[in-house]
Amino acid sequence: MNGIPAEFEQFHWMVDMVQNVDIGLIVVDKEFNVHLWNGFMTHHSGKQAHDVMTKSLFDLFPEINEAWFKAKTKPVFELGTRSFITWRQKPYLFRCRNVRPITQQSEFMYQNVTLNPMRSTTGEIKSMFLAVEDVTAEALAERLNQK
Repeated sequence: MNGIPAEFEQFHWMVDMVQNVDIGLIVVDKEFNVHLWNGFMTHHSGKQAHDVMTKSLFDLFPEINEAWFKAKTKPVFELGTRSFITWRQKPYLFRCRNVRPITQQSEFMYQNVTLNPMRSTTGEIKSMFLAVEDVTAEALAERLNQK
């Protein structure tokens, strides 16, 4: 493969995918400090990765109810299981602008968020990653059908 080790090539692909996938990816430690902030989150939140790294999620997004969010993360850190936040429970976790031209009927992005444990090489859970999905079109369509 043109002289570049396969592992390096695959690592480069993974970094490229994380940065360009159409879903928000965030890694936080047990103290809720940010360690990864992908391109989706930069685009939708307006916050640059270099401005959020190692900062508290609660300082960056004061709209997040700290006690409620910590309760949602308890099974992730203590049991190693996923936890979910759907737009029906809470329209969004991160107040992000809605940037989709077709669904501009909303001033914010509706989100489904999956909280996933991340195990170290020793199996210990020291951090988690959040997958933030834009479900604005789905939420608005469902709300429109309920009227």
